[in-house]
Amino acid sequence: MTSGTATLTGDELSALVPAGRGLFSIDGMWCPSCAAATERVIARVPGVTRVRVSFATTSALIDWDPERVELAALVRAVERLGYQVGPPRAPEDTVAGIDAEIRRLGMRLAVAVFFGMWVMVLALMRYLEPAALGNTPVGHTLSLIAMGLVTPVVGFSAAPFFLAGWRTLRAGIPGMDALVSIGVAGGALLSLVELAQGGAHIYADTMVMLIVLLSIGRLVEMRTVRRAATAIGALEREVPERAWPVDGEGPVPADEVAVGDRIRVSAGARVPLDGTLVEGATRVDASLLTGESTPVWVGLDQPLAAGTINLDAPVVMRVTAAVGDREVDRILGRMVEMQGNRSEITRLADRLARRLVPGALILAGLVAVVGTAAGLGFEESLLRALSVVVIACPCALSIAVPITFLSFAERAMRRGVLFRSPAVMEQAGQLRHLLIDKTGTLTRGEPTVVDVICADGVAPAELERLAAMAEAGMDHPVARALQDPTVLPDSGIQRKREGRGVIMTLRDGAEIRVGSAAWLAEAGIGLSEERGRPAADGRPDDAGTRIHLARDGVWLGTFTLGDPLRDGAANTISGLQQAGFVLQMVTGDAAAPAHQVARDVGLASGNVHAACSPEDKAERVLAAQRHAPAGFVGDGINDSVAMAAADVGVAIDGASHAATSSAGMVIARGGLPALHRALLTARAARRRMLQNLGLAVVYNGLAIPLAVAGVIPPSAAAIAMLASSLSVMANAARAE
Repeated sequence: MTSGTATLTGDELSALVPAGRGLFSIDGMWCPSCAAATERVIARVPGVTRVRVSFATTSALIDWDPERVELAALVRAVERLGYQVGPPRAPEDTVAGIDAEIRRLGMRLAVAVFFGMWVMVLALMRYLEPAALGNTPVGHTLSLIAMGLVTPVVGFSAAPFFLAGWRTLRAGIPGMDALVSIGVAGGALLSLVELAQGGAHIYADTMVMLIVLLSIGRLVEMRTVRRAATAIGALEREVPERAWPVDGEGPVPADEVAVGDRIRVSAGARVPLDGTLVEGATRVDASLLTGESTPVWVGLDQPLAAGTINLDAPVVMRVTAAVGDREVDRILGRMVEMQGNRSEITRLADRLARRLVPGALILAGLVAVVGTAAGLGFEESLLRALSVVVIACPCALSIAVPITFLSFAERAMRRGVLFRSPAVMEQAGQLRHLLIDKTGTLTRGEPTVVDVICADGVAPAELERLAAMAEAGMDHPVARALQDPTVLPDSGIQRKREGRGVIMTLRDGAEIRVGSAAWLAEAGIGLSEERGRPAADGRPDDAGTRIHLARDGVWLGTFTLGDPLRDGAANTISGLQQAGFVLQMVTGDAAAPAHQVARDVGLASGNVHAACSPEDKAERVLAAQRHAPAGFVGDGINDSVAMAAADVGVAIDGASHAATSSAGMVIARGGLPALHRALLTARAARRRMLQNLGLAVVYNGLAIPLAVAGVIPPSAAAIAMLASSLSVMANAARAE
């Protein structure tokens, strides 16, 4: 893939990444085989301790011993393959590079199909009328035309395959690109020799078929690799790009703010940088970062994290971490590190192709040498060798997984479930552990009034009406819980929001206060009900967030806010457990609400892990993976790292943009009940993928000996290869 990112020398990279670990972009990779070749070449550099190259994100995460290796050596090793090393690219640049490559590949495929169509017409004419269009002047002329038509296919459409094939051969791990390139080059050479001798038996149709089939498979693959870069970009977009310095007149880009600078954060705004509160006090919604459903009280000298929402009052904070060093940036880095994992079946197909390619090349060479020595003649021996190369070309193997994926993904999409790649679908089919977030996943994620306490003589309807009037038009979670869509803001009523509540002055002059108990206490308002009293420090207790309402200094009532379960949560948990899944709740919320939700859905308390940071969630996933394939179901930014670490990350409907983008499987509608159905679909798809791989292996096992014996010429080998691919497609399209 290409990119506008400038490459750097080893010394320049050393200045940017002085330590023994770094994330780099790799420009020019065309396929997963390119990534595998690059990874092997880097791993061979003495002093490199670990390397992971991801084709999906066009990046390399490298650990090395600074005392044994310099970055310049790594750069030279990669550049010898024809790629360029640079600093990490912005996600939008990565996506733009992938999109550009998809457009180029689409153009190459269009050229191959257009010219290949006419090549196949001429080939059919020769097959149907071999006597008239065989080795005759007319047949020779038609063959010349066919070779002219195939020239743009070989010279333009197949150019990336030749380049990738050469690079993987140099790295010692030849893949399908190398085999296709050799098959196309061999077919072209034999065809030119035949034409030079005045004959008409050419292999233009074989060359076209190889190139078109591989191009289709590569295009399907390219369309699935945008997910990783899109997910990282979505995470970055969740954090504001601008900040308001205290000493400035207006906003400035967040990356221009230095550590130690003071910035203002308005009520209702998202915090742009990590810092410490130095003026004011407020509550923040940290659910996207931590998963904690209850707003968190932040006072002087307490930390504020980028990505949290300031709910109550304007504050001033001192920046403690600039862009690149924030907590959200560390989450982003872990996402990049976790991306690019491949499925078991995908790895199996890669291993089969990796063994098949050198085996076929060695066998073809032996057929040519032994056949010539046995008296078959050089041309006949070469034809048999070419037949081996063509028939061994693992096109059926390469499309076995993606074609099955397309068939089952379409069915799942009609049911409101999106699988982003064949690897995700295959991995979902073998999951045994499921780790599930609480806030926004098992619960709705938005505070809702679950209890109302009224003073003597106060009707609940009147209490709710006054609260809705006070909070009308306000935009934060607590306000939305108390609002009523039928109660609109009244311009004749004065309202003023303070740090922890709202003061409303009615037309008759009565003052209504809606807010926390501590805020009302500061105004001299006492609570008459024991159940309405706050915890000692003024923060909500385990029962949930409590909002109190007073009129003219007299307490009228209390609203208890909770986070109710999603529809079908308990039935879904029960169904998954009956299906043999090992379930765990992993949440950033406190222990008390986490265990309460676990009891409500029927989950054992020993399987509840509360107060988990994003990194803790990822570690829980990795621990579960040591026993069996594990998936993670979540909805927020704080779940993104765990989703990337899991074999399958699942975003439930209503999830944040970052979580939806980083997930491999998205429940777009249907909620939790759709999760079980989706996993059953994935299991059926996995069985079909294995069947298709079996068909491809059987085909190669039966056809290669026939090619060696000379029973199948190159043209027939191409037809047999097409037949095997069609059988795989037909099996994939069968109903469940």
